[in-house]
Amino acid sequence: MRGLPVASALDSAQMASFERVVDRQAQRLVRSLTSIFLDEQLAADAVQDAFIQLYKHWGEVTAKGDPDPWLYRVAVNRGTDYRRAFTRASRLFQRLVKTVPADPVCVDWAPRAEFMSMLSQLPTRQRTAAALYYEADLSVAEIARVMEISEGAVNSHLHRARMALRKILEAT
Repeated sequence: MRGLPVASALDSAQMASFERVVDRQAQRLVRSLTSIFLDEQLAADAVQDAFIQLYKHWGEVTAKGDPDPWLYRVAVNRGTDYRRAFTRASRLFQRLVKTVPADPVCVDWAPRAEFMSMLSQLPTRQRTAAALYYEADLSVAEIARVMEISEGAVNSHLHRARMALRKILEAT
C-alpha cells in the first residue's frame, strides 16, 4: 500500500531528547501562539501538529542544530494555515447566508454587549433559562424540555435570574 512516508521510530536516546523538547516548549509555545492568534484552541492544535511534524522529521531537524526555531516556525505556520482556513470558511458562510431570504424576526437582532455582559455574570442554569426565555422567546414548558428540568425549576431559575439582573442594573 502506497501512502505518506512513515517516520521510523526514534531510538531511546532520540525519544528522550524529543520528550525533553516537548516538556520544555509545549506550554511556552501554546502561550506564545495564543498571544499571536488570540485563540487558545487554535494555538493548541497548531502546537500539537508542530510536535507531530518534529517527531516525524526528528533526524533531519536535529542534524541542522537546535530544533526550537524550526518547531516555532512550523507552529506559527500551522496557526496561520488554520486561521486562513477559518477565514475562508467564514467568508463562504457569509456568501451563503446572503443568498437566503432574510427572516424579518432575525434581521434586527444583534448581540448586545451590555446584555451579554450582564448575562455572563449569572450562573449557567439561570443564564440558560433567561436566554431561552428572552432571546429565543421560548415558553416555560419549552425551556423545561430543553433543559430537561421541571417547569417549576425553570420558573425558579428565571426568578433568580431576574433578581440578579435587577441587582446588576441597580449597581450600574
